[in-house]
Order: sequence, then structure tokens, then C-alpha cells
Amino acid sequence: MNKTVLTLAALAFFNGLAISSEDPFQNTLVLYDFNNVGSFVDPNRPAYCSPCISATDLCPNDLAQTLKFCGGPDGSRFRCFDGWEKTAANYSVLRSDLSQAVNTLAFQVHVNPADQITLSSFGFDWMRTSAGSVDTIQATVFWKDVNGAIQYNTTGPVGLTGTGTWNRLDFTSSYGSTDLISGLDTSGTTLYFEIFAYGADGGELCLDNIVLKGDCAPIPEPSGALLIGAAGVILLMRRRSRFH
Repeated sequence: MNKTVLTLAALAFFNGLAISSEDPFQNTLVLYDFNNVGSFVDPNRPAYCSPCISATDLCPNDLAQTLKFCGGPDGSRFRCFDGWEKTAANYSVLRSDLSQAVNTLAFQVHVNPADQITLSSFGFDWMRTSAGSVDTIQATVFWKDVNGAIQYNTTGPVGLTGTGTWNRLDFTSSYGSTDLISGLDTSGTTLYFEIFAYGADGGELCLDNIVLKGDCAPIPEPSGALLIGAAGVILLMRRRSRFH
């Protein structure tokens, strides 16, 4: 067996190892799991952020928040939030600007100018702690389009039932003022996410592993078009040279 065959075999072997190794952050754009929060007064920084975006801290926007050091879905830290609205009367997805509403959990995602993303899901683990805990929740994303108009997509309200146990909720569909922004349209754009919960007494809701998922890729460079253009110029020069 010659050296070329051995080299190809080795490359295939190591490539197979790379593919079989599971990436815990595969398709994750940003994750908030609160395990990096040292005390209850510390900000809710992202635990992970994809290299194609930057994300802000998760802001409670006037909600009261506490930090629990154990007991989450995986046994680790989590946050509980209180002071939600009792009804949806004061909340609207129709906005004249990108200011984020009070009594919501909010964060922003900025897509790098050289990259693009496509969103696939948004979700979190949740637990109601009492009968007075909020019993309805929705997630919404806002952005400014190329004409400067504020657009939105929302999951709409989803009911929460039961107390004292962890549950997982993943949103995979939404509706809104226009189609959900994706692909090249996201390049250089800032997306504004909100979690709004209400109902019952507006009481405490615990959350963990808040994760936004999707695909991330650099914008392809027009190298092919440049090569074709260069080839055309060379061909034109050759043709001209025949007449001189």
C-alpha cells in the first residue's frame, strides 16, 4: 500500500472520529443556563454564543429574579422570575420602535455583517412554583427591515399547567407581520427577543436552559463570479490581440 493510500485512510479515520463526536452546542446560537451566574445580583450572561453572532445579557426588565444554586432540570443552577402581568392587556407586539416591554425577559442577538443565520427553534425549561404562578407564556422576536419598519414574529400564547415539576417547551413555528427573517437578510441585523408570561396572580415562574437554535454560516464570497469575469477579460484580450 503506497503512502498516498495510507494518508487517505488516516484522513478518513480521523474525519470519522470528528463526525461521531457529538457537539453539545450543535445548531445552538445562544444559550442561557445560569451556571455562570455567581450570585443573584450578577447579570445573566450567555453561557454559550455562536461565533457568527453576539448576544446581550438576559434582562429581566423590572421582573424580580432569584438564583437557585441547585435543583434545575440537570441538577444545576436556575433562575426564578416574579412580578409578571396578571393579564395580557398591557402587552402588544405592535411597536413603533425597538424598545423592549417591561415585565418581560429580553435579549438581543446581533448577526455579524459577514455572516447569516436561519432560526429553527427557541425554547426553555420551565416550572411553576404555585397556583399563583403565571399560566400562559409567549415568545416574540422584533427587527427593523430594510425600509426601517418594525417587523415581528410571535409564537402566540401557550398554556402552562402543573406545579413543582420541570417541563420543556420548544417553539418551532410562529406568525407575525411578515415572514420570519432569515438568510442574507439577517446579515448585520439585530434581533430583539422577548419572553412574556401572564395569568393567575402573575406569580413566580422558574426558567432554565433558555436556548435559541438555528444555522449559522458565512456569506459566500463571489469568487466564482470574479473568476468568470477574469476569464472573460483574458479571452477578450486574446481576441483583440489577434487583430493587431
